[in-house]
Amino acid sequence: MINDLPQFDRLPLITQLEEAEKEIFHPHWNCFCCQDSGFIQPHLVKKIIPDYNYNQDKNVACQNPSCKSFHQKWGNINLENFDTRFLPAICQKLDLLNRETWRNTVQVQIDTRCLSQKMSIRKVDRTENENKEVQERKREIEAIPHEQWMSIREKYLGGQSEDSNVA
Repeated sequence: MINDLPQFDRLPLITQLEEAEKEIFHPHWNCFCCQDSGFIQPHLVKKIIPDYNYNQDKNVACQNPSCKSFHQKWGNINLENFDTRFLPAICQKLDLLNRETWRNTVQVQIDTRCLSQKMSIRKVDRTENENKEVQERKREIEAIPHEQWMSIREKYLGGQSEDSNVA
């Protein structure tokens, strides 16, 4: 009876990212409309106010019902200083739009990384030691004076000058 205990799979608190995703930036904002700043991102504002100028126009307050950033960060300043015309429904739509944009961006980065790894002759990334060796060789090559490069070139090309290659 004591020995027949059930076996469960783990339930980690934090899901581990795949190796390919570790170096890819994943935003963790609560609100993608304002990126938790309290102000709607200028590129999103331009979808509604096409000639919006971030440097000259009032900042647009985020009124997404699920976002409290504007009130927490800017709530003590008079509302006349901000553009408050964007209704909560507009902010929610902008939030969804920007979430989808970020999802696509991250997917493109993952796809690009996978494609580059498939096309790479080297199937694994360099180790830290290999990177150090490459950097050391690079420094050695960069330290070679121009005259020495020219003599190496002359030996390799058999005494051909640059002018004789142009024909």
